[in-house]
Amino acid sequence: MIERKQRTRRHVIASMSLHHVAYTIAKCGYTLEATQSDYGYDALLFTYSDSGEVENGNIFVQLKATDHISKYRKRKSFSFSVGKKDVDLWQDEPFPVYLILFDASAEAAYWLYFQKYLQINGVRASGIKGNSISIEMDAAQIVDENSVHGWRADKSEVLAQIGSMKHV
Repeated sequence: MIERKQRTRRHVIASMSLHHVAYTIAKCGYTLEATQSDYGYDALLFTYSDSGEVENGNIFVQLKATDHISKYRKRKSFSFSVGKKDVDLWQDEPFPVYLILFDASAEAAYWLYFQKYLQINGVRASGIKGNSISIEMDAAQIVDENSVHGWRADKSEVLAQIGSMKHV
């Protein structure tokens, strides 16, 4: 008998992370659309008005899933590596990019507004020595309905800043 491709635990927890976050987003009345190809983003979040009308712009989501959250834990935060190529892509993205770390054993997810993190810490891809940087994510930033509504507010702030942009 020929050995078939296998669904590994890594595949399972990646699916769990997407569905965990998508469910929370759906409870807010929004949608999370997984990308077909991962070139730096796992999904796009689309928001809707209270009357159900689609809103301009989107939010980018990059997921990281683990069965071993303690490997990333540092007191009140999580620390993990982000590739320089991803930093280069995300730093100049006009719309918010959120990194989400999913703890499969606790079925909990934590988030970081990536561009804001870079700005606060004065990080640019051009200044990174090596192929990655270590970032710290606040363990209190749990993905829940309140945080998702906050992401929508962050996107609205960005839209307000670029609202006068002309396409010429």
